[in-house]
Amino acid sequence: MRTILFVCVENSFRSIMSEALFNAHAPPGWRAASAGVDAVGKAINPIANTLLEEIGLRVKKRHPEQVTPEMIQKAWRVVTFGCLDRCPAGAAGKSEDWPVPGSPGKTEAQLRGIRLDLENRVFDLIRRLPE
Repeated sequence: MRTILFVCVENSFRSIMSEALFNAHAPPGWRAASAGVDAVGKAINPIANTLLEEIGLRVKKRHPEQVTPEMIQKAWRVVTFGCLDRCPAGAAGKSEDWPVPGSPGKTEAQLRGIRLDLENRVFDLIRRLPE
């Protein structure tokens, strides 16, 4: 099983939604996980669940996870959201950074736009996966 690891700062919004979107559409032999570079003591943003429920998906995690060197090592691809410089060593050679904004201060329409952007990026990533 090959893994895509989505990493944002707190593992509370973008990476959580990307993980759920990927796993809902993943081809056989692939799965996603998510983590954060500063996830200790954080909570999953309830807006992420609301946005996913609108399209029939749910967040499966109960708490954000801290990214570890082992997670980076095991991942086939690491997708970051502006935090590659804070990831454990090993991510740089197999990563891509998605310039997707976080949720603070966004309107409902902007939040749905972020979800759509993540959906489009996840579908593009799936199309680029090797057989």
